Amino acid sequence: MPDEPQSPPSSNPDPATSSSAVSPAPAPSGKPGNGCIMIAVVAGWLLILGVWMIWNLTRQVKEIRTFADPVAQAIAPQAPTGEEKAALQARLKAFADAIDAKQKAALELTVADLNHLLASQEPVSRLQDIAKVEEITDSIRVKVALALNGIPFSGERLYLNGFILARPELQKDIGLMLLTRDLEVPGKTLTPGFKKTYLDANHLDGLALDEVRKNDKVKTWLSKITAIRCEAGRVIAEYIPPATPAPAAPAPAVP
Repeated sequence: MPDEPQSPPSSNPDPATSSSAVSPAPAPSGKPGNGCIMIAVVAGWLLILGVWMIWNLTRQVKEIRTFADPVAQAIAPQAPTGEEKAALQARLKAFADAIDAKQKAALELTVADLNHLLASQEPVSRLQDIAKVEEITDSIRVKVALALNGIPFSGERLYLNGFILARPELQKDIGLMLLTRDLEVPGKTLTPGFKKTYLDANHLDGLALDEVRKNDKVKTWLSKITAIRCEAGRVIAEYIPPATPAPAAPAPAVP
């Protein structure tokens, strides 16, 4: 009898009997990887840092409450009359014109003059609700009501109702600046840390002159003042032009 036709071999061998069958993926071991450990460590440090920051801010606010008030004291520098304002502006302009012309000049400002500037002259007039000059001796005594932040996100506002002693000085890079020498709150004691931080920050100079320095022309005048000092009842600024070198002697004639 003829042989029966044989079926061709299957192209898909039985996975149960084939030696080339893919082995199943190993089951997870259940141990966290290095990446997960690192994320957990970073999250832990961030949590600790956040707790410390909240604790530190709360401690600082508690200290500030010992010398700050919930309401600002009244600050009202006297506004000038129209004639007084015009006369003051004329003196300021004459001093600036002398600097531009390189001519010797001096400008005297009294307590009233400084308060007239605070009350009516942009941009320093933005300080009229928080600063008023009380006295000029060897420094300028300024009555202030400075806003301070309370507990973050609480909307709490506190006010430093006291006095700043500032002295005008000249710095090579910016010219005129106000150096805060002392800070006091009558009847209360400032914590050493707060007082040192405030004096180092020289906050009053930024409040009074940062906006002024944005005017390049005014900044140039302030940088060219050659001397400034405080005397009883007045601040005196001076400008002395640089000396003009003498012309060189002509060379002797060659015989």
